[in-house]
Amino acid sequence: MLICISLALIHLSKTIAQARVQRLVSLGLADASCTASERIVQLRSRIREEETDYRSLEAFFAALGDATRLKMLKLIADEELCSCEVMAALELTQPTTSHHLGILERAGLLTSKRNGKWVFYKIANSRVQNLINRGFSMIEEAAA
Repeated sequence: MLICISLALIHLSKTIAQARVQRLVSLGLADASCTASERIVQLRSRIREEETDYRSLEAFFAALGDATRLKMLKLIADEELCSCEVMAALELTQPTTSHHLGILERAGLLTSKRNGKWVFYKIANSRVQNLINRGFSMIEEAAA
């Protein structure tokens, strides 16, 4: 019963959305060189990427969406650091530090190397370094 109601709501939502696009096109507020159906096809073609690409990008931005992880990136941006140095600088517990560093590594922002019991982290590549620098520059410019 609930599945039928959900499917009906999805269909209704699609119908309403298509009607709104039709209205945009007919009013000349959207690309009037095509029909509403063609316009929807055009829009959908812009997002025809692999789902894994979106999941990777989602993980990337989620990793950047935490103040603790941003502080870690700022610290590690200047030099390769041991996880214990990050832990001490940010006054975090070992499990919390490892958790956040793992998220950054899985998102492709950091790489790590093990030296015995010690794990050292560095920025994954120059593009990540540039992204961090540009982000902080943007914040400083906005505050000025």
